[in-house]
Amino acid sequence: MIKKIVICCIFVLLSACGFTPMLKDFDSSNLNIQEVNYTGNNNLIYLAKNYLNLKEKKGTKGLVVNFAISESFTSTAQNTSGTITEEQITLNIDINVLNNKNVNLLTDSVSASRKLPISNNLSSDQETRRIERNNLMQNLTQKIKFKLQLISKQQK
Repeated sequence: MIKKIVICCIFVLLSACGFTPMLKDFDSSNLNIQEVNYTGNNNLIYLAKNYLNLKEKKGTKGLVVNFAISESFTSTAQNTSGTITEEQITLNIDINVLNNKNVNLLTDSVSASRKLPISNNLSSDQETRRIERNNLMQNLTQKIKFKLQLISKQQK
């Protein structure tokens, strides 16, 4: 009962304080990006491009953004016969942002991981991996958008 009261109080306080998420009004078209470079697995690059939706403005002196995307799988649990029953998928994106004078504005890395159960059904395991890869990439690109928004606010 006390937990419900505390949650209600927090909700009332947050709704009354004027809190708005920073990425609510984020528009990537406001970023002055001269060039975006991606390296890594083609499937992961495709996901990153779709979730980030960064538009290059050729011929302008803007930011140069470089992404290096990697993925790894690690077995985390085995049964008594040595069969893998759980694995961990980890996505990592290295970010490097340069301004028009090749001055490094940001060098950072974001990563996310999740443990996945492994069954005897290969097709369902592949589908689970695909779904989790999409979810992890979406989370990572939100973090990257936040970092790019901070850089764009510093440039003004």
